Amino acid sequence: MASFDPAIDKPALRRQLRRARMALPAACRAAAARAIARHASRLLKRGKRIGGYLAAGSELDLAELMNAALWRGAKIYLPQIPRRGRRLWFTRLDAADRWYLHPRYRILEYAGARLRAERLDLLFVPLLGVDRDGYRMGQGGGFYDSTLAFRRRHALSGKPLLVGVAFDCQLVDAVPREAWDVRLDWLLTESGLRRLPLPKEGA
Repeated sequence: MASFDPAIDKPALRRQLRRARMALPAACRAAAARAIARHASRLLKRGKRIGGYLAAGSELDLAELMNAALWRGAKIYLPQIPRRGRRLWFTRLDAADRWYLHPRYRILEYAGARLRAERLDLLFVPLLGVDRDGYRMGQGGGFYDSTLAFRRRHALSGKPLLVGVAFDCQLVDAVPREAWDVRLDWLLTESGLRRLPLPKEGA
């Protein structure tokens, strides 16, 4: 687990976490991708609507996990950035070749049947940093904050199950929190799948 000065500002913490993630050797990154697919296997059930993501930059790659989910009969949905606003759509991945680059962000997206996060059973959430209480720090775009705002109003609904995906080096003592932050339910790293909040070290 990484540590940092709680007084550090968000941009500085983001830089620190990006450096830590980018410093991981390719062999470690590949091993972590295989490990998370194994650890997540009990969540990948037939018929479940599962939100994933395509790894960008140094993010942990979900390809093996998503392939395992498809093999088990789950339905995979990928994020789609809207033309206006920041509330993501999720489009169902199928066998058709309907990939395209988002015109503004130049990231790969898929043009499938789409739905909102509220209708997913499980959502694997990318992040830059996460703390033991389950609060995440993202890239700063606010897309997942806007997309998951409904969970603040309906926290007891439990849907979708929010699983943060990260390398172990992205777990920190605490991240700066805002009133709109939504707590994750589980954390998935190369070390395993763990329910949040995590016990304090030494407890």
